[in-house]
Amino acid sequence: MAAHPVAARPTYRSHAGALQGGRPTGGAAPPSRPASALAAAQPQAVSAAGASASAGGGITSSGGNAGAAAPRAAVAPRYGWQMPAALAASRHGTTAAVAAATTASGAMGAATAAVGAVGAKAPAAADPGRQRRVAAAAGAGASSFHNIAGGGSGALTAGGSTRPFRNRHHSLLGGGHGSLQQQQPQQLQTQIQIQIQQHVALARAIYAARLQWAASGGQVLPAASSAQGTLQVGSLVEFDKNDRGVLALVVAPDGKKNWFVVDTSGRRQSMVPKQVTLLLPGGPYGEADLAAFAAAAEGADMSLLEIAWEIALEGGSPLGLRDLASLLFDDTSPTATYVTHRMLRSDSLFFKQSTKGGAAVYTARGADEVAALRRQQEAAEAARQEAAGWKAAVAAARGAKTRAAQPGAAEWAAGPYAARIAAVKAVALGSPRLDEAGTALALSSLQLAGAGARADPDAAAGLLTELGVFRRHEPLALLRRGIAEDHPAATEREAQALLAYPPPDPDADSRRDLTSLRVFTIDDASTTEVDDGLSVEPAPGGSGIRIWIHVADPTRWIAPGSGLDLAGRERTRTLYLPWGSVPMFPRCLAEGPFSLRGGEVCDAMSVGVVLGRDGSLSQPIVTPSRVRVSHKLTYDQADGLLAAAEAAEAGTAAEAAAEAGTAAAADGCDAAAVADLVELRRAAVARRAYREARGCIEIPLPEAKIHVPYAHLDRGRPSVSIRRISQWESASRSLVAEMMILAGEAVGAIGAEASLPLPYRAQDAPDLPPAATLAALPDGPCRGFALKRCMTRSSVAAEPARHASLALDAYVQFTSPIRRYADLVAHANLKAWLRGQPLPYSAAAIDGLAGAAAEAGRELGAAERESESYWVAEYLRLNWGAEYPAMALGWQREELSLAAFLLEEQGLEVVAKVPPGTAFAPGDRCVLAPSEANPATGFYRFYVAGWTSGGAAEEEEEEGAGEGEGEEGEGEEGEVQG
Repeated sequence: MAAHPVAARPTYRSHAGALQGGRPTGGAAPPSRPASALAAAQPQAVSAAGASASAGGGITSSGGNAGAAAPRAAVAPRYGWQMPAALAASRHGTTAAVAAATTASGAMGAATAAVGAVGAKAPAAADPGRQRRVAAAAGAGASSFHNIAGGGSGALTAGGSTRPFRNRHHSLLGGGHGSLQQQQPQQLQTQIQIQIQQHVALARAIYAARLQWAASGGQVLPAASSAQGTLQVGSLVEFDKNDRGVLALVVAPDGKKNWFVVDTSGRRQSMVPKQVTLLLPGGPYGEADLAAFAAAAEGADMSLLEIAWEIALEGGSPLGLRDLASLLFDDTSPTATYVTHRMLRSDSLFFKQSTKGGAAVYTARGADEVAALRRQQEAAEAARQEAAGWKAAVAAARGAKTRAAQPGAAEWAAGPYAARIAAVKAVALGSPRLDEAGTALALSSLQLAGAGARADPDAAAGLLTELGVFRRHEPLALLRRGIAEDHPAATEREAQALLAYPPPDPDADSRRDLTSLRVFTIDDASTTEVDDGLSVEPAPGGSGIRIWIHVADPTRWIAPGSGLDLAGRERTRTLYLPWGSVPMFPRCLAEGPFSLRGGEVCDAMSVGVVLGRDGSLSQPIVTPSRVRVSHKLTYDQADGLLAAAEAAEAGTAAEAAAEAGTAAAADGCDAAAVADLVELRRAAVARRAYREARGCIEIPLPEAKIHVPYAHLDRGRPSVSIRRISQWESASRSLVAEMMILAGEAVGAIGAEASLPLPYRAQDAPDLPPAATLAALPDGPCRGFALKRCMTRSSVAAEPARHASLALDAYVQFTSPIRRYADLVAHANLKAWLRGQPLPYSAAAIDGLAGAAAEAGRELGAAERESESYWVAEYLRLNWGAEYPAMALGWQREELSLAAFLLEEQGLEVVAKVPPGTAFAPGDRCVLAPSEANPATGFYRFYVAGWTSGGAAEEEEEEGAGEGEGEEGEGEEGEVQG
């Protein structure tokens, strides 16, 4: 038998093992077989080729050869092996069929002819995703395959002769520069699908011919595992560095084992042989080759791996690197081998790598696995693009010059990054419902925005403030406790329905008409929920006076257990904050029909008592009523009226009567109205004297009234005011406080006598300092501070008990049902009792509600204190450099040198550290100045700038005199903490 010669080709290794000295060796010669044997092995293929040659069809080409017109030589470079004459003839028959089809009618006929020549069948409809990718390549005019294969760059000619691959694939993709682009969209899509099918069919036909040749005894490409190679100067290698493949040229030895290499950036470094993942055949190479190989790999069209995968999947066997190079490029030159290697290294979808016989082989993944991986990759790509979009959106918001140019909170919440905003917001507010996925999303969002590497609440809040989601002064103290400014939408809808369709009044028949009485409401100017008013009239029989305390009647509108009732129960009470209020009920109700509105007839629950001259009460009654508010006053207006009336009565000034008349006119009060107001004031004074005689404990400490306009919450410099208020310094505030206590005493007496379960408030007797100690303290804030430190916490229960500080045996808070849920419970039970109906709340239910309210009240109180501390610190920051006159109240913790001070103009109590040995007494005056103020934490610090009265001031004067004139004494360092 005559042996068929084999074209010698250099081999390669795809791993680092067995790299030895010497030049790369050529492939072994395949075993010889007679041509007749091969022809006998595939008669069907030959006959099919002949039958298909006349089937018609054509593959258009803008250049190059569409197929050989005559048999080629026995050496077939595009397959990389030599075939006998019979197979060459068979191959020529296939090529001839394609060439003949070029002149016929359809492109698909050529593909069918090629497929028929090797007994293959046309593939199923192409995947739409691949259609789009091929369409993109075709529409561009020339794919990256074209560039790699020599379509203008000649990239694959570096290691040998130009291959015919470019012409074949260029033809299949539409001839490069225009054949597909000239089609209409629908025609273009159809043409692309046909050409994809042609491409796959022809590739399958060629590859099947090769497999048949191998099965019949032919010699395929030598396996990668048989390659032997050596590292030497001029070798071209790829080696691993930091899990990345680096293409490099070997330029010199580095000791006995290692080599110096130069990479594509020109960097020279040492390489260990075990790092080598690919040693390319041929050479020696130079730096120009290094750049050419890199450029070829850079232009690789990764989409072609899908076609190779379909073919390899049908074959089912693992393929070596040269097998895949031949399949992809019809070329096993070093350049094609390297490009294939880089494509496979970048591939994570179609092929998986393993080792067989010491060499790397590649197995096509199953279709289901590829589909799953594709979905994962598409999801990952979508996530990458979404993350990039988030970064861009954050940068744009930060770059906005004004708040108006930024998206608002609603826009962020409805936009494409709503999930990220929600996750970051959950971190900022410390939401316990944030799951692991939400935490990961928030952390990613913070990191991408450069807001830290941890899910830190303050960092998250800071980012949301930057983006305009939070206002600059967002009330985080509330939000972090789950307290929203507004009610849920469902609650608001229920409130609107109630307004539209008022329920029948269950007490319509028993309501007492008190509209003939003058009714005064006295509140802060900012009050919007008006829940109490006052009237006075002569008592029946002419002995004394009857005082009426009219209270708003929400239970005329809502029933126990209704949705609105439960909403109020959940909130427990209205919060009053420096910038406004968070109402217990929706504002449309709380500020609407629930309130006692000026000039309107309103439903109320009126508490009436006859007051004796000594301040004692008798004949208490409570009744549903109708009242009309005749005089809506602020505390300042009422104080002016009372002061003018007092001056006129005392006759201390000639113009007192004129002043009283002016004040009355200004506030819409005539002389009779002023007389009623004065009568109420006298009753309040009598009531206080009565309670003091029974042992009540008053704490005459002023309060700090902090005010911030709601519209300023997003301003960099909001308007913040702090002013002192005190019921002991305001006649009208003292009047209102006493009347509210009077109503609570009357309801408590009625409830106790009838054994009604009501929310009775009680307080244990405190352990007070000795009387002599209290007497030694200045009256007013200093004594109030000492008493406050001794007071016990009050409690609420369904049974009456003594309230020590009020000196009452039974007391029920009743006058704030719009803003305090316990008062609403008292209303509901009292009204049911008056109607003779079952009580909606049992004693056990009231005790349970009281416990829940106490727990919620602690949270609400903490939120109020934190909000106040925030705004005090902001006030100090805005007024930096100011000094504040203060009064020393006494020691807070003497062992730590911490003293309590009262900022006299602001009414704000603070704790400051005074230097050891400072001699001061309660009531001494000083000046405090801030040294630190941090609104974010609510922390502020003061130092004592100097004493203005008392023993400490005298010591300062003596020290100043001793130091001589012209020297300024230094302020005493101390601290005030908020």
